[in-house]
Amino acid sequence: MLVAVHADRRMVPAAALLLALALAGCSTLGLGSTPKPDAIFDLAVPTSFDGAAKRSSAQLLVPSPTTSDALSTARIAVRAGGGSISYLPGVSWSDQLPSLVQTNTVRAFENSGRFRAVGKPGESLAIDDQVIVDVRAFELDVTGSPAAHVTLGVKLLDERTGKVRATQVFDVNRPAASDRPKDAIAAINQAASAAVAEVVSWTASAL
Repeated sequence: MLVAVHADRRMVPAAALLLALALAGCSTLGLGSTPKPDAIFDLAVPTSFDGAAKRSSAQLLVPSPTTSDALSTARIAVRAGGGSISYLPGVSWSDQLPSLVQTNTVRAFENSGRFRAVGKPGESLAIDDQVIVDVRAFELDVTGSPAAHVTLGVKLLDERTGKVRATQVFDVNRPAASDRPKDAIAAINQAASAAVAEVVSWTASAL
């Protein structure tokens, strides 16, 4: 009987310790979680394209764009003085920015009707050329009056030879009515649509 009582007294602190550790783990997970945004926004896909109207027989591949770690997120970037980057509170894009720009670019190429086919890796297309995109800026710039700033560096890569056919940087700014999320996102959408439309028209001219 004495042995049983002695064993219980040793087990109680151990059980209490395990419970405390479990609660601490739950608390840590809660503190580390990212709150869901109040609103999620998509990018408008361009439907109007200036420049060359010729149709190309090329089939294009659009790989996932490259970008900096600061932009490789669903959060919406704000650039302030000194090069500092923060994010608009309570809002986000509908996907991680590289995936969002990739999907938007593919759909814009399709909307143009100027190419035989356009797709992403894994879609089993017989590829003629790759449209390689580097997202260099995709943000609300508040270093002066609020303005959207989108910069896309683009290479056209010949899939058969591995040679770069052409390169171009597309830099677009659009004023924002204010730095509030709704106005900022509207301006970024306008800048992004203009930049992607320019990419499509330029590619049609270059091929």
